[in-house]
Amino acid sequence: MQKRQEILDTAMELISELGFHATPMSLIIKKSGAAAGTIYHHFKNKEDLIDTLYSELRIEMGKAIVQNLDCEDHYKNKFILIWKNLFYFYSENRKKFEYLENYANSPFVKKEVKAISRRNYQAAIDFFESGIQMGILRHMPVILLTEIVFNNVATFTRMILLEEIEFSEDLLRKTIQSSWDSVKIN
Repeated sequence: MQKRQEILDTAMELISELGFHATPMSLIIKKSGAAAGTIYHHFKNKEDLIDTLYSELRIEMGKAIVQNLDCEDHYKNKFILIWKNLFYFYSENRKKFEYLENYANSPFVKKEVKAISRRNYQAAIDFFESGIQMGILRHMPVILLTEIVFNNVATFTRMILLEEIEFSEDLLRKTIQSSWDSVKIN
């Protein structure tokens, strides 16, 4: 299993740096130090490796999003916690963030892979669904509401990582409040 993880880590590094199309399997083989047979033992092809990596990163992201969620009791505080959890996961795992963003916006994305990986943060989706049902959040498709919030987090993270804006707790608080205001019922 260690070699499999090395292959996935190498693929993530290379794809984050070079992009999907500029990262051939031969380069992944070379940089990971794995034999071609080893890679093809674990993955059918490049597409399978890309999808597997995406799915596994989404599992990790899903766990991070709902960390300590049951500790909060007020709905807005839970919203803030989900937002911060995702932001800190992204900002502390830059390559993972870049890979997830590249995949989500690439022609490689498959509806079925996204749907399966969405299950990995089902607790967050359920949280948003309950907010809609309780009349706290705007009545709209939960997947759209989730994407609005998660894209707010991704945009903020990207701007911090690219040093377009300077991080501060005050700016984080204001950004979360803006995100909250965009989905809550007035």
